Amino acid sequence: MNLSQPRTAKYALFAAIAGAALTLAGCSAPAPEPTNSGTGDVPAAVQANVDAAFAGTAGPLPDSSPAISPAHDVWVVSAFQQVSGLAKIAEEIQAGAEVLGWKAGVCDGQNDPGVWSTCIRQGVAAGADTIVLAGVDCGATKQALVEAREAGVTIAGISAFDCSDPTQGGSESLFDVTVQYGEAFSDVADYFTQVGKLRADYLIATTGGTAQVLHVAFAGVAIGDYIAKGFTEELATCSGCSIVGTVTITPPDVPNLRQMFETGLVQAAGATAIVTDLDFMLSLGVQQALEAAALTDVTVLGGECVVDTIAFMRAGGGVQACIGFSNGRAAWSLLDGINRFYNGEKPVQSTIGWQIFDASNEGDWPAEGEPFEGPVDYRAGYTALWTAN
Repeated sequence: MNLSQPRTAKYALFAAIAGAALTLAGCSAPAPEPTNSGTGDVPAAVQANVDAAFAGTAGPLPDSSPAISPAHDVWVVSAFQQVSGLAKIAEEIQAGAEVLGWKAGVCDGQNDPGVWSTCIRQGVAAGADTIVLAGVDCGATKQALVEAREAGVTIAGISAFDCSDPTQGGSESLFDVTVQYGEAFSDVADYFTQVGKLRADYLIATTGGTAQVLHVAFAGVAIGDYIAKGFTEELATCSGCSIVGTVTITPPDVPNLRQMFETGLVQAAGATAIVTDLDFMLSLGVQQALEAAALTDVTVLGGECVVDTIAFMRAGGGVQACIGFSNGRAAWSLLDGINRFYNGEKPVQSTIGWQIFDASNEGDWPAEGEPFEGPVDYRAGYTALWTAN
């Protein structure tokens, strides 16, 4: 069943201007028309943010690289390999490490902070000189990370937050390398806060400022906290919008995700929009519940456009839109930063960007069986950079 709402007003022409200014590699689709029920115009800043995201905001890769620092052994600690975005990160770290001539292994943290720390210690015992935390925050593994640092191991984070972050206690930094998302963002926290803000802007624009939202929030992990912060703060600027219900999911709640969402759906019967912080929530219960509920006239916004989400959008009956950011490009960018670290250089920005996909630009969706990767061939680009010296 198609859950899309009718749209009756024209978007502004900002997308064309943004597309020329953002150094894109060939991706542009018209933004959809918002539904406007007469409650007032969508703010220009909101419209501009959405239009730019429909055009796509990815920028170029770095234009130079130091020589490959040889013979490193990378150990990826993935928070939970059943989450497709984290599995993608681990896969791409291994692929990029092969190009660099490095070893790479993966330890599945099984959605358990105790196992995360065990994975870190296993990596150190196995002789890894670099540990990559994928979705694993510093605060939950601090003692194991201190031990790793004392053993001379380099610590890198992707979709993970350092102990210096306020959500992790604001203590001394333990990360040596993090993903560089672009000059527009002050740090990793700012990037994911802006992801959340864009999600609110999309609902404000596509509902004409009338969104009544059921929010499925991922709490207890900093990436979810920052996405939720950006989303809720931005939605609060819309006088005709409100959050009519929140389903708060923490890591221990994952096995009960569908049941918790179905309860929240019943309690928020007046919702005209549903938003999930991250795509794994769809795969592990939300999509199935939506298909069973057979809702109409509800806008459903997913997460980062992983493989499963794009497939759900094609099938219909649930999620209709997502805002893609490339976990694969972030992984290769992190490896580039690690190589620079070992060469005594500072990391350089890689404008990873994002792009909105919904029914209005279906022809531009990622191919079947593929997640959002962005317009830049990051694998070929980084390979050429690294092997040029």
